[in-house]
Amino acid sequence: MEDKNIDLKNLTDTVCRHGSPPRQDIVLYSSAYIYRNVSGYKFNEANDRTEKENILFQIQEAKNSIRFLNNFKFYYVRDIPRIHRQLLMDKRLISSSMIQKIAGKGIIIQSEPADNKKLIAIIINEDEHLKIQCHMPGIKVRQCYKEIIKIEKKLEKKLSFSFSQNLGYLTSNPSVLGTGLKVEILVHLPSLVISTKIIDFIKNLNQTGYGVSSYIAESNEIIGNLFRISNLATLGKNEESIIEELNAIAHNIIEEENKAKKEIGSNINFIIEDSVYRSFGMIKYAKVLSFEEAVELLSIIKFGMDLRIIDEVRYFDFYRLIEMITDSNIELNHIKNKKASMDEIDFVRACVVRDEILKNSNADPESADFGKVDQGDTNV
Repeated sequence: MEDKNIDLKNLTDTVCRHGSPPRQDIVLYSSAYIYRNVSGYKFNEANDRTEKENILFQIQEAKNSIRFLNNFKFYYVRDIPRIHRQLLMDKRLISSSMIQKIAGKGIIIQSEPADNKKLIAIIINEDEHLKIQCHMPGIKVRQCYKEIIKIEKKLEKKLSFSFSQNLGYLTSNPSVLGTGLKVEILVHLPSLVISTKIIDFIKNLNQTGYGVSSYIAESNEIIGNLFRISNLATLGKNEESIIEELNAIAHNIIEEENKAKKEIGSNINFIIEDSVYRSFGMIKYAKVLSFEEAVELLSIIKFGMDLRIIDEVRYFDFYRLIEMITDSNIELNHIKNKKASMDEIDFVRACVVRDEILKNSNADPESADFGKVDQGDTNV
C-alpha cells in the first residue's frame, strides 16, 4: 500500500537557485511538458471514472516495470494530505482541476533527485492522460526537454499513445496537438513594466506564437512583474524549432530588460525612489503580508537594489524567496502541528521576509507570537 504521508520536504527548494549567475535574475526558471494520451480510451473530458482508473493502472504498471524510474514514487491524489496538495499547486506541478473529482488521478514524482536543481514529475489524468514535466532554474529549456523525453521514450515502449500520421500526437487541447510539447520560462521584468515597453513586447511575442500569463496559475493578474512565457501551438513544428525559438526569446528578453534598466538608471527620478522606499517601509514594518503583496514589494526592492537606490537590505535570491513564502511552505516549515489561519500565515510570512532581507532584522519566524493575531480581527 502506498504511503499516504507524501514526503515532499526534501523537494520544497528543488527548483530554487543557489549561487546562480546574474542573468538568472531575469530568466528565473525553465519548464518543459510532454502531453500524451493512451490509445483505446476517450479523452479525460469525455471518459468516466472506470476508464480513468484503468488508464492510471496501466501507467502505474508501466512505471513499475521501468528500472530507470525506480527512484520515482507513485501517489494517488486522494491519499495526498491537503497541505501537500497545496504545495504541488504552489510549485505548479498540478492545477486546481487535479484535486477536483480526484478518482483515477495520480502523481509520480522523483523522490530522491540526483541534484537540487531540477524537479521532475509525471501527472496522470489531469487534462490529458499523461503529463511529463521538468522544471530547472535559469535558461534550461533544452535540458528540461532532454529529461522528459527520456521518460517518454521509456513509457512509449510499454504504452501505446494516441497518434495520427497527419497530425502527430493527439490531445484534447489543440495548443499541444502535434508534438505534445509545451515549453515555458518565468521572467522578472520590472524595468520593461516601469518603462511601459512591456506592452509592445507582449504584442510582439503574441505575433510569434507565444503567450504571456501570470506567475500565479489560473489567474489573469500579473504580480511582482513576473511573466510566464510559453508556446501557444505545436502543430506544424518540430521539437527542436520550439526549443530554439524559446531560447532565442529568453536571450532577447535579457537584452531588452537590461537595456530598459540602464535607461531608467541613467535618469532615476523621485517617483521611482519613492516606490522603492515605500516598499522597503512596508517590508520593515508590516505585521502581516499576503503572498501577492509580498511578491510585489520584493520585486520593487530587488529593482531598487539593482539600481543602487537602496542598500539597507541584504542581497536575496528573488525566486528562491518567493518560493519560500508561499502559503504551503509557510505552513509546512514554520507552523508546526496545527492548521493555521490565513492571518497566522500572513503574520509569519512578514517575519520570514524581514528575516531574509533586512540587514539588522530581529524577526524570528520560528518564535512568531500568534497571540496577537486574532482570526476575528483583521486590523492587525
